[in-house]
Amino acid sequence: MPSYSRLLVASAKGGVGKSTTALGLAAAFARKNKRVLLADLDITSRSLDMLTGASDRTVRDIADLLTDSAADIRRMCTQPFEEYPNLSFIAACSPDRLAGLAEKYGVRENTLIREAVIRLLSYGEYDMLICDTGGGCEIPAAIADLFGFTVITAEQSMTSVRAAEYAASRLERAGALQMRLVICGFDLTSVKREKRAGVIEMIDRCALPCLGVVPYDRKLQKAQDNGELPDERSLSAMAYANIAGRITGVETPLFHGMGALYRRRALAL
Repeated sequence: MPSYSRLLVASAKGGVGKSTTALGLAAAFARKNKRVLLADLDITSRSLDMLTGASDRTVRDIADLLTDSAADIRRMCTQPFEEYPNLSFIAACSPDRLAGLAEKYGVRENTLIREAVIRLLSYGEYDMLICDTGGGCEIPAAIADLFGFTVITAEQSMTSVRAAEYAASRLERAGALQMRLVICGFDLTSVKREKRAGVIEMIDRCALPCLGVVPYDRKLQKAQDNGELPDERSLSAMAYANIAGRITGVETPLFHGMGALYRRRALAL
């Protein structure tokens, strides 16, 4: 299994695009005909079942990997999008259930998360495993060494970028290998009008190499509210397609394929 087929999505704080990025990359790779397993390890927020529209169809979750060692992982998953049957999703369990299992087995909760990820990695029916995590470094640090590639997300602010840099330092000590920054919700017009940070300024102040920039996309928010994927021609979908390409070694210019935004890319810098 190549290193890029094991993707961890993390950050040091919440609300900076982790779940959106995990789902966006899962969809991008599914569109490339990869068999993708998207796993929600954000035990506190557990938002991916809503973002995928699968909350009413989710019967089993990550905790079931720990209580039923003989269960078929594929049967634990849902295929949330009819148009992408090669994209499967396994939900996070509730905090109370994870705490109960940790008490029952006499281990730390993060130890159980690690055991669940090891089982997911051992399952050979998928080309890619993409794991979303919650805000903070505790869970990512417990599993970072199991992944060949870690995406750390930040929003368009220097404080968020600094938090991403801290996360990278913490995960490097935990054994993370390749780590890259993705800047989410980037508003090009605000760079000039509101004098917000541009791409180069954020990259220059961060030791973490930048993998890509996801523009602010109104269509994305509407799609997520409805548990749907944005159209693949939307700005966010194209951005995640570009990022997926870069993960697999395809050199792609910033805002490639995004029409007017690509032509105005100098404003973002």
